[in-house]
Amino acid sequence: MSENQDQRKREEIEKSSNNSDSDEEQQRRPLLPHSNELKIMAENNEQPDNKENDEGTAEEHSRPELRRVSSYYTPYLEDRLRRKLKFYFMGPHEKFKAKKKCPWKMLLQILKIIIVTIQLVIFGYERSEFVGYVEKNNLALKHLYLKNWEPGFETMPYPPATGKYALYDIPTLVDYINNAVKKFYKTEEQALGSVKFVHNSDGTIKPMSFCSIHYLKGEIFENNNTYSLDSQTVTSCTDLILNGNDFDILDYLKNRNVSLKFDRILKIELRFHLKSYHLDIDNGLTAPECFHVKGKVVYDDSSRNGQMLIDLITTLHEFDCTGEYSFQEAESQERIKNTIFDIFVILVSVLSSILCIRSVVRGLQLQKETVTFFKKRYRKDLPTADKLEFVNFWYLMIVLNDILSVVGSSLKITIENRTKKTASCQHASSSSDNYDLCGLMLGTGNLLVWLGVLRYIGFFKTFNILVIVLKKAFPDIIRFLVCALIIYFGFMFAGWVVLGPYHIKFRHISTASECLFSLLNGDDMFVTFSATVTDNNLVWYYSRIYLYLFILLFICAVLNLFTGVILDTYEIIKDYAKDDSFPKSALDLFIEECDDPPSSHAYRREDRSCNPLSCLCCCNRSDPDRPNEHTGLLN
Repeated sequence: MSENQDQRKREEIEKSSNNSDSDEEQQRRPLLPHSNELKIMAENNEQPDNKENDEGTAEEHSRPELRRVSSYYTPYLEDRLRRKLKFYFMGPHEKFKAKKKCPWKMLLQILKIIIVTIQLVIFGYERSEFVGYVEKNNLALKHLYLKNWEPGFETMPYPPATGKYALYDIPTLVDYINNAVKKFYKTEEQALGSVKFVHNSDGTIKPMSFCSIHYLKGEIFENNNTYSLDSQTVTSCTDLILNGNDFDILDYLKNRNVSLKFDRILKIELRFHLKSYHLDIDNGLTAPECFHVKGKVVYDDSSRNGQMLIDLITTLHEFDCTGEYSFQEAESQERIKNTIFDIFVILVSVLSSILCIRSVVRGLQLQKETVTFFKKRYRKDLPTADKLEFVNFWYLMIVLNDILSVVGSSLKITIENRTKKTASCQHASSSSDNYDLCGLMLGTGNLLVWLGVLRYIGFFKTFNILVIVLKKAFPDIIRFLVCALIIYFGFMFAGWVVLGPYHIKFRHISTASECLFSLLNGDDMFVTFSATVTDNNLVWYYSRIYLYLFILLFICAVLNLFTGVILDTYEIIKDYAKDDSFPKSALDLFIEECDDPPSSHAYRREDRSCNPLSCLCCCNRSDPDRPNEHTGLLN
């Protein structure tokens, strides 16, 4: 019995020792993730090692040391990332082959070019018509109110064929003012256009006002050659009411105890108000427009040089007027059509922005994934130039032109529907400022839309030579222009200071720069030489040396060097294109390891995304792993 008991005890001890050994081995064994966890970690590009594994390996010294792997990227994950990158940098036609998805962004951009251009043409005709009416209305009033006004003052020939429209003595000034006042009160009788007076609440005509802008105090004492001057300016206005046909401004002001000190006068303004009615007979679908004309005849002697310049300035503001006209219903229908078309442009632009912003976000996400891969797989950071490849600036430009198109179309709608005003919604009036702002938005947006087409042309190697050359030569061009502009600005300021008083093209800094830029392109050289008017021989010889030196330096040196910079880049690009040996970055070398052509089923096999547009599209891709009756037996 004792022997059996001893045998049992020994067996229990051995069994307990075996169990303890197995527990210790389980504690020392590294805690590895399950298969599902490994799959999730692989998709998230995570490494399998963790703190528990580290602790387990640290406790066991007898087992071989477990080394931390540099990356957990399998060959399949690397190939998958290469395919994603290769697909991202494909053109629309290649993406269609790869995943059989309709190139919605490209089709939308083509549609947008068509409708935005049509919209711009329609608005361009409307704006030209309005601006023409404003200019002709102003010229008509100049012929009515300004004495001895000639058509020669209306043209812009160069060199000027006529002198400035100005006065030089007091009697002539008084005569011109009297003529303007008399003509104003005969506007309704003599004007050919639909111009009417503005009436006050009591039914009387709103009169013309005589406004004198002069120094508060200014006297010259001839005995001791001294003067007293207060530079503060004062504006005093007096209504001019005409009684009868005879009118003299000096007697009229004298009867009202208003004296004119011609030594202190800077400006004289005859301010007036009129109403103008515009009816476009050529376009039978435009309702009559009513404008409030706020104008003034200005006699300007601000520089006090004895020459008083004359000008007539008008601003038009539309006001509400009601009436009946035979084509009212047709005009309303035409306006509704234009509004619907503008709304369609806005919707297309908004959809274009959404698609482009989505592409930009996806590019940034792919950039982040690629940077993480290079850090974990190759232990190095992706170069900045390669990171910028994921930021598609074409998309940003498209978003900008979409914003301009939306703003311009909205403003166009408010201008065209200006007669439908409610208490809660005030529409933009038909004025030069509103037309100019709308034209700026639509014109710039249309320009960027057409420039965006270069993105799609750039995918064809035979057509994108201009884009590639400019992109490659851009840093050299900037460096060259910095040096050239330093010399250019030196000539510009010197010409403005020295030749400005004696040369019409150098009177202002802006005109001096425009003159030099024209000379740089070989324009109007002889006139620039001959337009120097001075008896000072020093200035005359300086102008010759100055112009010869600028022309020789910029035309013979700067322009040729600038052309050489671009031609050198073109030759380099041409040599690269001949052998297809363009310099490749680390990102390009990584993508080149993917041998899958755009027609490979691998792209469609890995694509599980489905959006409403692609699902409804007739060219929706099919999964090669799911054959149907249309699938061929041999691929």
